[in-house]
Amino acid sequence: MSADDLERFALDFTADQIQIRDTMLRFAKDRLAPGAAARDKSHAFPNDLISELAALGGMAMKARAEGEEPLADTTAYVLAVEAISRMDASVGVVMVASNLAAAIIDAHATDDQRQRYLAPAIHGELGALSFALTEPGAGSDAGGITTQAVRDRDGWVLNGTKQWITGAAGAQLFLVFARTPELGDGAVTAFLVEKDTPGFSLGRVEDKLGLCSSGTAVLQFDDARVSDAQVLGAPGKGYAAALSGIGASRLAIAAQSIGIAERALELGMAYAADRKAFGVPLSTFQNTRFTIADCRTELDQAWLLMLRGARLLDRDGAIRSEASMAKLAASEMCGRVVDKMLQVHGGNGYSRDYEIERLYRDARVMRIFEGTSEIQREVIARALLGRAETG
Repeated sequence: MSADDLERFALDFTADQIQIRDTMLRFAKDRLAPGAAARDKSHAFPNDLISELAALGGMAMKARAEGEEPLADTTAYVLAVEAISRMDASVGVVMVASNLAAAIIDAHATDDQRQRYLAPAIHGELGALSFALTEPGAGSDAGGITTQAVRDRDGWVLNGTKQWITGAAGAQLFLVFARTPELGDGAVTAFLVEKDTPGFSLGRVEDKLGLCSSGTAVLQFDDARVSDAQVLGAPGKGYAAALSGIGASRLAIAAQSIGIAERALELGMAYAADRKAFGVPLSTFQNTRFTIADCRTELDQAWLLMLRGARLLDRDGAIRSEASMAKLAASEMCGRVVDKMLQVHGGNGYSRDYEIERLYRDARVMRIFEGTSEIQREVIARALLGRAETG
């Protein structure tokens, strides 16, 4: 799908939304696509490319520097994520994590924090930001985190471990959530932790099935000290801050899923037109044609759910079930479409010489992070049943 093909959805996109999407699509094709396979194989974190994308505004798209407007609304943001993820989903997921952190910082930062941390991030001077909530024993149950921060006379002392932290291998600033039991049972506080903080270290970089160059790593806090000036928002209210960005982030994972599936369909169609069996192209067989038709239909359905969620979020400021519907539909669709397009490739699809193999590995986690498909169904069901009970 080219940028012009957004017209198929019969929606009015602004000139800014189209320009942002076109810019990101060109960057993805020109800068990300050529080395994506090599980075996947080496697991190398693309620091230079992340810096380039940050300079384009891609790492803090919805955040505001003092006296400035954000680069993008939610619609432009998800269009940008989809474009980047087509050519390198590893960079796409780093982009999503950074924007999640930036949005939460934007919503809760003091003037000093906005100047010290947010303005450099918006202007591309910090690279990617990192969002650190998940722990070895707290994934879907994010309320089960055990990392603690204890106040002392000089500020706070952090101890604990974070796991599956996207982009951590190259991040300079981490938004870290820790329990602060002295503020009440279950109280969680958000902290802005710089990379060179004494007592804070980067652990192993995860050896994953897919998204291999996204720099996903373990964070270790051993008496890491931070000041009161590094507390983001009200002490004890960090969990609510973390949840405040979940709608946009789930829409972004929907956009990632769509980007991967769009690329898979593009590759599958090209392969079917070129590859011959029994003397004719695969694209002449009814089974291949029906498969492609089904994939295009599923993709458009996911697109529309994602764009609906983005517009509702921009209009109303908060959504829950609509974001979950988009994330559920798009991530499940992505798995099906990539699998079908690998099948079109036949045995070649199982070879790392073909791009579809990487897409197949990258697609699998879309149903897991930012809330599993099971979590999304629970959110949707609660919204529906709650309405039924009250109406």
